[in-house]
Amino acid sequence: MKVAFFDFDGTLKRHDSFIEFAVFSVGRKATAMAVLQSLPALILWKLGIKTNSEVKQKLFTRLYRGMSYVRFQELGRAYARKIDADLRSEIIELKNKHQDAGHKLIIVSASVGDWIRPWALRNGFDTVLATEAEVDSGGNLTGRFSTPNCHGVEKAARIRHLFPEITDYESWGYGDSSGDYAMIALVKHAQKV
Repeated sequence: MKVAFFDFDGTLKRHDSFIEFAVFSVGRKATAMAVLQSLPALILWKLGIKTNSEVKQKLFTRLYRGMSYVRFQELGRAYARKIDADLRSEIIELKNKHQDAGHKLIIVSASVGDWIRPWALRNGFDTVLATEAEVDSGGNLTGRFSTPNCHGVEKAARIRHLFPEITDYESWGYGDSSGDYAMIALVKHAQKV
């Protein structure tokens, strides 16, 4: 099997989508308020006391707890239409070469799948491995994640789960940050972009 793994934020897309999606989905004022309320956790993260995952979870809770999951998915589909304006053309060219060669295309992202998946599927990706939102029995977001944050070693764990024989594959990995190192360490052809 031949498979190419792409990080999303900073790799396929120029900028991080978390805050961008927050502004799109709940507005600037609500996003600013959530960031302000999460400021102590953000400071502790910058000091190395809290993890990226803990802070992201706190911010996600402040932004989305109680929102209808149907509404969240609608917002994800609407936001996905805006992603094309912020793509890295040189990485899209690499993606297109892999696609033309018939390779499987996988996005592996710490961002939430609901705002990546609509764009990814429309653009020829086979699968999106991402952080997923937890939904309660009433169909509303709990504000928590139903999966571990797909960052760092979790990216490699997700890939190994989906492709247990990954070391036997002809594989490529593209990432732009330390959160991608575990992912690209799994593949035969790693490229920090």
